Amino acid sequence: MRSGSAGHDKDRALSEVIGFVLILGVITAAFSLYLIYGVPAQGRENEILHMNEVKDQFVAYKLSLDSLFNNNKVGTSVSNSFTLGTTGGFTQGSNSIIPIMSPVSSSGVIAINQRTPETLNISSYSMILDPNVHTSSALSLGVPTMINSTPQHIYVNISNILATDLQTATPTNYGLQMKGTGWMATINLSPRMTPYMKSTITTSSTACTSGQQQTGTSGTGVGTIYYCLNTAQGTLYNGTDISISVFKNNGSSIQSLPVYNTISTGNYTVDIMDPAYGIPSIMQFPDTLTLSNTLYIYNHTNNNAHITGNGNVVYGYTEGTYTMPPLALGALEYRTKNNYWIPQTYYYQMGGVFLAQNDGNITWKLPPEISFSNNMTTNIVTVNINALTLDDSSTGIVGGNSAIQVRTTLNSITPLPFAPVALGRANTKWIRIGVKTSDDQARAMWKNYFTETAMVAGIPNTVVGNTTTESYIIINGIDGSNGIYDINVIASNGIYSPSVHGVGGILQ
Repeated sequence: MRSGSAGHDKDRALSEVIGFVLILGVITAAFSLYLIYGVPAQGRENEILHMNEVKDQFVAYKLSLDSLFNNNKVGTSVSNSFTLGTTGGFTQGSNSIIPIMSPVSSSGVIAINQRTPETLNISSYSMILDPNVHTSSALSLGVPTMINSTPQHIYVNISNILATDLQTATPTNYGLQMKGTGWMATINLSPRMTPYMKSTITTSSTACTSGQQQTGTSGTGVGTIYYCLNTAQGTLYNGTDISISVFKNNGSSIQSLPVYNTISTGNYTVDIMDPAYGIPSIMQFPDTLTLSNTLYIYNHTNNNAHITGNGNVVYGYTEGTYTMPPLALGALEYRTKNNYWIPQTYYYQMGGVFLAQNDGNITWKLPPEISFSNNMTTNIVTVNINALTLDDSSTGIVGGNSAIQVRTTLNSITPLPFAPVALGRANTKWIRIGVKTSDDQARAMWKNYFTETAMVAGIPNTVVGNTTTESYIIINGIDGSNGIYDINVIASNGIYSPSVHGVGGILQ
């Protein structure tokens, strides 16, 4: 019986061992399944959340830089935070107390100006500001002058004023009239005459008349002499001014505004394109300017024919083909080192936020600062270019999974030299905009951007294409023949200097 009982006890002990081993097997299988499926799923979720956070951080970076540019805060710096990896940023799983049951933390790299060199290239037929070159048309009395675009200056000159023109007894009146479509300006040489009452005493052998006041007498009888007070209005000459009056749309806008007070002898010039007079905003093109003498208008008599009037139209720009020196764009980029999610790269360039993936595609999350619009009323295509570039002397790389800061300073804002024009006017006949890069995917992205942006804005007569090194768009305007100015280019270059601060695996 004992031996039988002992055998029964041995069988019972064996079954308990087997049961324990089976439980360990089940636990091991569960852990294995979690390691194979649960941990990667958790890691994938963490990395997707992290990449969304990186996207938001790049959007915030763009908005910060746009704020500096739009508010002209040259010399001002902003700081933006970027999270390089998932460590500490996201939940690591319910079993994260056991390291092996936690997703492996991802890391990343922030790089400044480490992309292959990319440049913005612009060429056009435009009116280009040139302080050293001024073309002008003479304005002679009675000779019409045609203008096709907004002048920088329209000077009206009054010359050869002599001392005799400023004498008290007979000061000279003189005036000139400049006239265009819907507006007129008169420039007058106007003496200031102050009225006053003057009195004189005369003597008479008869009594003073009713219009006189008797102030006394001398003698009596037939030989009486009467002293009579006579009053009359006189004028006092206080000097001569040169003033301007402006009439717009058959109404008076400015009346006798002094330009020069109490002039002396010599020559004087008035620029009627001064913004204070409001003439540039109402000019129409093409237009004909006429300069004439205005003495007949004011019933003045010019007894001094030596005074002469003339003028000239001055343009502060040259017209012709313009090629801008290439602008190095630079870039701030984040390169991910994801373990569970597809590798991605976000980068900021030219005011836009772009996403590059290992599948070879590059898309824009926020568009770059090149935009087009088409005004069907004025038949003017407007091209806005904010060339927001990163100083190519600013470089750096930081890698790891900690948080870092990027500090960026706006160094300068420089308008590109396209001549400014009044509202509804244009400065360009055609324009070609290109982005040069050796990155095939980047060229494809820029070509798509040019195509889509021009199509959405309804820009006619465009050509979009690429070469082995560049993607480009050519805009020929509404006319399409390149014969008229129907494109208005508004462009500036803002240069930023970024620097990276923080703890990372590598620093350059």
